[in-house]
Amino acid sequence: LKAQREQLEDSVKRQHELVRGLYQAAWSDAMVAWTHIKAMRVFVESVLRFGMPPCFASFIFAPKPGANVAVRKALADVLAKGIPSGPQDKGGDAQDDEEYYPYVSLAFIPFNVPR
Repeated sequence: LKAQREQLEDSVKRQHELVRGLYQAAWSDAMVAWTHIKAMRVFVESVLRFGMPPCFASFIFAPKPGANVAVRKALADVLAKGIPSGPQDKGGDAQDDEEYYPYVSLAFIPFNVPR
């Protein structure tokens, strides 16, 4: 009985390591895909919504906690070019609950899983 238990524990340990390796590979692929989707959305919104030429630069900002409002105001002051700052009402159907700024703004909050 002890031999069977040790054999089962060893089998479970090997299977756990296999599943963990597959999970880590899938996690990496999912994060890369998510980042690419965000990049494509920035491109599409920049070109279609703001009429930018297809050759432009995009940046990621990670403000300190509590500085989000100041960073958004500074970006709006620099990039608005006569458009009022702050969230814009897109008009029409507002089902997606997104705020519109005079620049492309997408949230990217990756979630962490302990190793």
